[in-house]
Amino acid sequence: MGERRKWRYFIVCGLLCQVLLGCGLFMEKIPEGQAIGAGPDDHFVTVGDIRYHYREYPAEGKDILLIHGFASSTYTWENVAPQLQKLGYHVWALDMKGFGWSDKPEGAAYDPLTLTDEVARWMEAVGLADVVFVGNSLGGGIAALMSILHPEKVGSLVLIDAAAYNTKFPFIMKMARMPLAADVMKLFFSPWLVRQTLSEVYYHDNWITDEQVRAYYDRGRTKNALDAQIAVTKALEFERFEKYVNRIPEIQLKALVIWGEHDPWIPLASAHRFNKELRNSTLVIIPGCGHIPQEEYPDVTVKLIAAFLKDTPVQDVMTQ
Repeated sequence: MGERRKWRYFIVCGLLCQVLLGCGLFMEKIPEGQAIGAGPDDHFVTVGDIRYHYREYPAEGKDILLIHGFASSTYTWENVAPQLQKLGYHVWALDMKGFGWSDKPEGAAYDPLTLTDEVARWMEAVGLADVVFVGNSLGGGIAALMSILHPEKVGSLVLIDAAAYNTKFPFIMKMARMPLAADVMKLFFSPWLVRQTLSEVYYHDNWITDEQVRAYYDRGRTKNALDAQIAVTKALEFERFEKYVNRIPEIQLKALVIWGEHDPWIPLASAHRFNKELRNSTLVIIPGCGHIPQEEYPDVTVKLIAAFLKDTPVQDVMTQ
């Protein structure tokens, strides 16, 4: 389907969405500083001018830091973090600036370098260093950048369908880079659109639950949420960051690369390139899985991370 035809298709579907489900113009906004359903694991800390939301799952073992991807949040780890905690690891999950329940300042810089430096400052604020750094999608790119720019922060690396190498943008991100994208997204934003986007990144889209859709939708209703996602998308200029991507072979850390076999957003070629360029890495491909294994296959994701940290063969997980 051509780009113009896709755009017309999206407009028509969005108009139907308005009629059938209600549109973004009339959605109730969630004020800054609130986290719906917050529990004892939810925390806020202000670093500089940004109020960050994070979830902490205390235990006596190694610190594991989980970083989400584009248009995502700490929610993506909710079926992974408690399991890692039960295995004895002290787990942290952060909403980066512009995501989840964290602040989303208008006009701020949302490029990967800025986000990486800000995650480093947040780590200093909460006293984290030498962590097992786990990142999915955009968060995987942040993990790689952190290993290059702030190596003292990272003890080992887990990249899950990580974004770093030059590749085609998925349709939703192409759309976000178009003129008037903010106005269009605000008009059409709805649970229906959230479900459609999730169905792109899931291999088994019938596994998507109403609870997942509501979690993503609620975070999208926070102040400046859609503007921040558009700013993130427009700041993803592969040419600008090529010099950092070319430094990936410098990373000496022990690394695990996890990839969904049917990732529609980032091709398997990127997984193999990471595995080739990281000097001490292991690659595991999950069959029947899309772009977010931590949501589609959380138990497998946990077992792979646990095996990696225990220095046991991670490939054995896939044969169990």
